Amino acid sequence: MLSASLLLAIAVAAAALLLWRSSVSAGRWCAGALGLRTEADLAQLFVFIPAGRLLGLTAVVVVLTVGLSVLLGLPLPLLPVVSIAALAAPRILVLWLRQRRRRRLAQQLPDALALWSGLLRSGQGATQSLSQVAARQASPLGDELRMVLAQLRLGTGMDVAFQGLRERAGLADLRLLATLLQANRELGGNLAESLHRLAELLRGRLLMEARIQSLTAQGRMQGVVVGALPLLLLLVLYAMEGDTMRVLHTTLQGWVALALIGVLELIGFLLIRRIVRIDV
Repeated sequence: MLSASLLLAIAVAAAALLLWRSSVSAGRWCAGALGLRTEADLAQLFVFIPAGRLLGLTAVVVVLTVGLSVLLGLPLPLLPVVSIAALAAPRILVLWLRQRRRRRLAQQLPDALALWSGLLRSGQGATQSLSQVAARQASPLGDELRMVLAQLRLGTGMDVAFQGLRERAGLADLRLLATLLQANRELGGNLAESLHRLAELLRGRLLMEARIQSLTAQGRMQGVVVGALPLLLLLVLYAMEGDTMRVLHTTLQGWVALALIGVLELIGFLLIRRIVRIDV
């Protein structure tokens, strides 16, 4: 009987040890993959930070955030939420910077194409005129065009270089430009006129997107207010009636209610975003 119990205890301990090592390995792999992906995204923004340093900075941010939350007396159920938010904050910041950079590229592109078209009409060559366009453009489009020029000096085709720019920037408008350059290389034609028409098309698209943004601004603000109001009310009730609200994280019914609130908040956010988001 004793030997059977001992064997069972050894088996349970071995299984727990194996599970723990597997969890640690999986966590390291996920952290490494996330760090490398964030490093690659930052490299596209011309910000070069090693993945190891990114993970270290993220760990410091999480520890400081949790420590500050404990010092401020934040309720215990909110500490995991704060930890997850601090862990996801660097990645969210990088995605926001990429989206901001993409919007700036989209805004600069029509004027740059119109300038390129005008320089071509004046009799300059494609590469020479593109060099002048790159010199007159601010960041981020100027940086990207200078990288395209560096690739052209190494013998890369212009359509291939702009295809690489589209892949780096993730901007759909650049696909039209890459397709236009490829068609011009294979079939010929008036490149200056094609660039001018593309610039007018993109400028009209930007105007349409701006009108849609202004028309849906009220709906987006309502979504933010409606989504944040229950969370703010929960914090106020925790501060005013801590003993009563403690039931939410000390009973099964309370945890179910918190989970239901989180699910409904997420569903409401996705629905409102789907309503006000209109692709042009």
